[in-house]
Amino acid sequence: MNNSDLLVPGGPSRRVWLQAMLAISMAGLAAAADTLALTTHQAAAPQAFIALSQALTGKPQLDPALGERLFTALQKSIPALPQQLSPLAQALAVGSLDSASEALALRILEAWYLGVVDGVVVSYEQALMFDAVADSLGIPTYCAGAPGFWAAKPAQRAA
Repeated sequence: MNNSDLLVPGGPSRRVWLQAMLAISMAGLAAAADTLALTTHQAAAPQAFIALSQALTGKPQLDPALGERLFTALQKSIPALPQQLSPLAQALAVGSLDSASEALALRILEAWYLGVVDGVVVSYEQALMFDAVADSLGIPTYCAGAPGFWAAKPAQRAA
């Protein structure tokens, strides 16, 4: 079998066929490079979201797994969220938030403090709203003591 047997008579020449295969391969490589760049940018977005959230909440120790879930939930209703994080961080650093930046910052804070994004509960017990009263109140629906603790008389406070 020689090379001329591989080509259909009257079909494209070997050179045209090779050029077409090279063009298809290059298009595939370009698409793969774009996908890799997009994947790299998307992988960095949750970390940027955590850093921005730490600045907004003033809490240096936020749960990264919860942050990633909140980021994913927010991105469903705000598809351009990854591109909006850097401008929001810059505006926050300068102290000049416009109304759109302020609205986005409030959406992020709402997600962290309520644990709810667009009516969907993403987190309950890790919501930051419970941190504010953790010294005196337990998380609602969780038992604050041993079973039946409520039946005992409360301890008298020393005056």
